[in-house]
Amino acid sequence: MSASASANENFTMEDNNAGSSTLEGVLNNSNDKRRLNIWAFLCLFSALALTSHETDDQNEGKSENIWILTCTAVSLSVSALSCLAYVGNSGLSSLFVGTIIEGIMSLILVGLWAGALPIIMDPANGLAQMYVGKSEGDSADYQATISNANLYFTSWGSGVCSLIVLSMYVKERLGGTGGMGMGYTSKWYLLMLASVIVVIESMRFKNQVCEIPNGTEDVTCGRNLYGLSTGIVGLVVSFLISLFSSLGRDSALITTVAGFVMAVLYTLCAGLLTFDNGPATYVGNHYFSAWAGFFISFAVFGSVLKEFLGVGASQAGAASGESAEPEIEMDGI
Repeated sequence: MSASASANENFTMEDNNAGSSTLEGVLNNSNDKRRLNIWAFLCLFSALALTSHETDDQNEGKSENIWILTCTAVSLSVSALSCLAYVGNSGLSSLFVGTIIEGIMSLILVGLWAGALPIIMDPANGLAQMYVGKSEGDSADYQATISNANLYFTSWGSGVCSLIVLSMYVKERLGGTGGMGMGYTSKWYLLMLASVIVVIESMRFKNQVCEIPNGTEDVTCGRNLYGLSTGIVGLVVSFLISLFSSLGRDSALITTVAGFVMAVLYTLCAGLLTFDNGPATYVGNHYFSAWAGFFISFAVFGSVLKEFLGVGASQAGAASGESAEPEIEMDGI
């Protein structure tokens, strides 16, 4: 009887080890497929951004345009090689996929787009956005609006994809399966990106419009100041939460409170910036970033609230209980 029990125990341990290794392999394959998809989108957006910039009438060979050309070309080359590494089973795959080289390349691309996007989106350069006067009264009421839609959307698509690739890599390398999941972490990264844009656009509006005589009304500058404050708070909070989430050390209570605060702040921010006398009533970076912060903050708050309240935990427990019953019966046999 003891030999039989020992054999059953060894058999059970081997099954558990095999099951865990199989599950780990499935998770790794799933993460690799998701990163491949993002790399492919980055390659597509980079190619479109390069094409739209080179065919733009405002491209006059200035130093800013040379920097944008370099950024888009490097982004296109790196993302194309990354896709080849994920698709093929050659030495390039083992050298790149999931290694420190992939992390360095994604970090470099984030840095390149972080430097290129402010130049592309600066209305003073007239590349993707431009200033237009909104009224004919005492104040010109200047606001930024999109002037080159192809360059505008493909540049943002490239920047967002590079950030998502980096966040997925950081989560896999540092966080593993800890915390509340990769989708939750990516939302905080996106909220941080939206907050950065709100800060940049608010500062730009303050310096380029509010500082000039009759540039806009005082109430518009006041609303812009609130947007600047909200962006700074959102940047700090989302950076800290996303960092701890990537490390797998996020707290449900803290993130629930942070999500609620950001949802309230961005509700007011979107209302004040995009309605009536707001500085972002025209479609552009300021407009999109304010509403992006609104929707992402509510998505984050909904995710953490469900986690904090344990919604769906009973269903998971019932499912695990149902799957455990046949194993008990088999052991009894």
